[in-house]
Amino acid sequence: MNERVHDCSDDGQDGPRQPVHRPVLLHEVVTILELREGLVVVDGTVGAGGHARAIVQGIGATGVLVGLDRDSEILTSARAALADAAASGAEARVSLHHLAHSSMHEALAAAGQPRCDRVLLDLGVSSLQLDRPERGFSFMADGPLDMRMDATAAVSAADWIASATEVEIADTIWRLGEERHSRRIARRLVEARRRTPIVRTAQLAALVVEAMPGAARGGRIHPATRTFQAIRMHVNDELGELRRGLEAALACLRPGGRLAVISFHSLEDRLVKHFLRERCDVVTKKPIVADEAEIRGNARARSAKLRCGIRREDAA
Repeated sequence: MNERVHDCSDDGQDGPRQPVHRPVLLHEVVTILELREGLVVVDGTVGAGGHARAIVQGIGATGVLVGLDRDSEILTSARAALADAAASGAEARVSLHHLAHSSMHEALAAAGQPRCDRVLLDLGVSSLQLDRPERGFSFMADGPLDMRMDATAAVSAADWIASATEVEIADTIWRLGEERHSRRIARRLVEARRRTPIVRTAQLAALVVEAMPGAARGGRIHPATRTFQAIRMHVNDELGELRRGLEAALACLRPGGRLAVISFHSLEDRLVKHFLRERCDVVTKKPIVADEAEIRGNARARSAKLRCGIRREDAA
C-alpha cells in the first residue's frame, strides 16, 4: 500500500497508542532541503512530526515551521513531538494547521508569513492511520469501512461503494490500484451490496478475495491490497490533492526555494516527476530511495522515492 512510514507501539495507557516515529529518508530529506538558520519551511504533510522535528532543529531559533495535515488526530502526535523538540533546545516558531497541503497559502498567512523557503510533502497514508482499525484503512484488522483522512469529509469508503456504479467502481480500481481484475471485483461488490451493505473492512477484503480467480489469490501481496489502495485514493482525492498541493507549493515558494516530495506509488511519482521537470530546476535527476539498512529496519521504506526541485525566478 501507499504509505508514509511510522511505527506505533502501545504505551500501556488508555486511549490512542503513542507513536514511535521513524520518518522515511530523514537524512536525505534534511540534506536535500539544505536547511539553515532562519528559513521558513512548510511541512505540508506533518504526520507525527518526524521530519518536522529535524526541520525545526535545522532552521534554529529564528526559523519558522508551518505544518499541515488533513488528519486532526495525527496533528495531536505532531504537537507532542514538536513540544519535545522545543524542550530539547530547538526553538523555531511552530505553527500547526488542520488543513490539506493545497491550503498552505492559508496556513502561511495565519503564521504571518507571505512566502516560504522550503516545502516538504510526504505523501500517502501513515501507520498511525493504518494501525487504527476504527479508521478503516486496512484489511489487517476488521473495522468500519471509513478510509477518510479528514474525518470531517462527507463521503466514507462505505458511502462510495454503496452509491457508485459498477463501471465507476471497476474504473477506479483499475486506474488507481492498477488491479487487472477490477471488473470481476466491481461485479462482485455490486452483487453483494444488493443483499447487505458493505460497511466493514473484513467484509470488503473477503469479497475481493472471492472475486479473484484462484491463481491470483496466492501472490506476494494480499489480493485486496490494490483495491483498498484505489478506494482510499479515490475517497481522499489523493492525486487531485497532490496536483493542487504542487501548484500551491510553487506559488508559495520564493524564487530559489526548494520543493521536496516523498511518494510511495508509481502514479504519484510520475506526477511529481513531470511537474518538477516542467516547472522547476530539477535537483534529483533520479529519485532518491532508501538504502538497504533503512529497509531492513523499516520495510515500508522500500517503496519511498524522494524528488526535489528549485523554484525558478520566472515560475508562474
